[in-house]
Order: sequence, then structure tokens, then C-alpha cells
Amino acid sequence: MRKSKQADVIRASKYAHQKIGCIINSRLAHNDITAAQSHVLMTIIYHPAPVYPSDIQRCMHISAATVSGLLKKLRAKGYLTMEGCDTDERRRGLIVTEKALSHKAEIESCMSSIEDQAFQGFTDEELDTLHVLLNRMAENLNSAEKEETEE
Repeated sequence: MRKSKQADVIRASKYAHQKIGCIINSRLAHNDITAAQSHVLMTIIYHPAPVYPSDIQRCMHISAATVSGLLKKLRAKGYLTMEGCDTDERRRGLIVTEKALSHKAEIESCMSSIEDQAFQGFTDEELDTLHVLLNRMAENLNSAEKEETEE
């Protein structure tokens, strides 16, 4: 019975994540930006400058290959530029464009609206509990991943 409940929680979490992505994709399609790209863009906007691809990896817990692909698409769509680092020529800083800044409020509004819809009817205590439990789950998974890499 416990295994079934655990699987149900994982399925529900994945479904919620996918549904949020689908809604963001739909609402921001006219700006030619996806949910994943908009999350990266907002991370760059709010991260203290200078921002590098490695900062995105660390903040969002995603692979270098995923970051590279997302940044390439954001650059091609005119949301980002990259410039060399004064101290290390291998590093390229990420710079948001005027286009990105002009869409910032709409992206924020879209994300905020979806968050409000997702948590409609939740009490503050329920949100606190969910946050604590999901963080604990993430810590358990981080520990498991570290154990695997040490073997």
C-alpha cells in the first residue's frame, strides 16, 4: 500500500509540473517563448550580474546540455546576448535584451496567475507543509544521487 501511495505522489507531482508547463506554453506562445525558456529568462533577470550558464545550472538544477540548448534558443529568438568575460575568455556572460525586458511583466503575470490557480483553496499551513515535504523529498533524492556517484 505504501509503494502505491508513493507512486501516486510522484505521478501527481509530475502531472502538475507538466500541466503548468503546458499552460505557460499556451499563454506565452504568441511571444515565441516556452515555459522552460521563460523560467531560464526570469532566472537570468533576477540573478545578480554577471550571470553565466553555470549559474543557471546551479540555480535551476539542470544539466549543462539543457542550459546550453535553452540559451541557444533564447539567443536565436532575440531574448539574450552573450559577451566575453574580462577575466576568463572561456566564460560568456548572459545579457538580457530589451525584448526580454519588454516581456518580463507578462511572463511574471502568467507565472503568478498559474501559481494562484495551482494553489487555489490551499491554506498557508498546507502550503508550508507541502513545501517542507517536497524539500525533504528533494534532499532524500540528492543523498541518493550522491551515494550513486560515490560507488
